[in-house]
Amino acid sequence: MIVDTRKIQVLLTDADALLSYLDGLSNARFRSAGQLLGDCLLVEAEQDVYWTLFRSMFLSDRKAYLGTLLKALVARLARDGLPVSAGMVSGGGVWDDVFVSVCEAMTDTDRRKALLALLPLFESPADVERLLVQCGLMEFSCWIPYLLQVQSRPCAFVLLKALRYVEHDRALLVRTCHFLMKRGDEQSFAVAALMRLSFGLDEVRGTFSLTLKPYQLARVEQNYDAFLAALKC
Repeated sequence: MIVDTRKIQVLLTDADALLSYLDGLSNARFRSAGQLLGDCLLVEAEQDVYWTLFRSMFLSDRKAYLGTLLKALVARLARDGLPVSAGMVSGGGVWDDVFVSVCEAMTDTDRRKALLALLPLFESPADVERLLVQCGLMEFSCWIPYLLQVQSRPCAFVLLKALRYVEHDRALLVRTCHFLMKRGDEQSFAVAALMRLSFGLDEVRGTFSLTLKPYQLARVEQNYDAFLAALKC
């Protein structure tokens, strides 16, 4: 189905008019318009235009538009550079003002979609933590399910840190360790080996070759470079 690309492009600067236009499309044309927006028009839009549309489209119909908005956001971040702790995107106030305000209106399902789309992009543990907090997850225990779904080294480091805050829940630690081992990739197994040593999970059986002294384990949990060196992958 063909949609009027030029018309949609013109309407980008008028969120209400764009939403009205999209609402009048047939299902097939609506899907085509969404693909056009997510793949191209929202990616190329000026920053203020994009964030105005992000807020308006999400609040108008989160189910219809969140996937499209996140797809464009991932592409924009890949092109323009990732958020950083000191400012979250060039002109970071836009991120803080709009993204955080949208996060406040997110359901658990919305939040999961946003985090699983964005977390893999972040290369700094500090930025991973900041994003989790911005998405309304204030407790370390709430971070764990999301971090387990993202196979990145920054997320693995933050996972180990988050688990330290729930170390009283030994059953959770053992389940998490088994989950990582069953995933089967080298990094996940290495993190499971670190967990086993860090938390003394002797009941977790497996072929583990990792050996670290107590002072080395303490550094692994506190220093990202030491963590990466311990992973050896």
